[in-house]
Amino acid sequence: MKYNHVREEEIKNSIATDFFPKFDCDKIIGFIDFAVKRKRPANSIDFADEYLLWAESKTGCQDIYAMFTQLVLTVGKARTFDKIMPPPFPGCFDGEKIASVPYSEIQNIFYLNDFNWKVAPSNTRTKEFRQVYHQLKKVIDTD
Repeated sequence: MKYNHVREEEIKNSIATDFFPKFDCDKIIGFIDFAVKRKRPANSIDFADEYLLWAESKTGCQDIYAMFTQLVLTVGKARTFDKIMPPPFPGCFDGEKIASVPYSEIQNIFYLNDFNWKVAPSNTRTKEFRQVYHQLKKVIDTD
């Protein structure tokens, strides 16, 4: 694949151009790596942005479950879903693959009881990372 040996920013730009040319991929939401939303006509009176995808991006070939876990922890930590309507498909991509799951399949993770959302989303050694990782693995493997 043509994205194998490029930097993360370059992958994001290429994915936007190659897969989402008719959409707006310019906005960065907090620490979410990549977002796709519908372009609004200049005369639009619609006030809310309609996001179709929030994604974690990585270079090379990465563990898909770990990428999804980092996205979920990033969104959960910032409670982004309380401020912006979540997209129907959160996802992830690296130099080899792009994947998404229905938001409805993972939204229950954001409401876990007694969960420490203050952990660093990129710290793969925390119990919270492992807990979300295993929940996402069940969802992804059953779809």
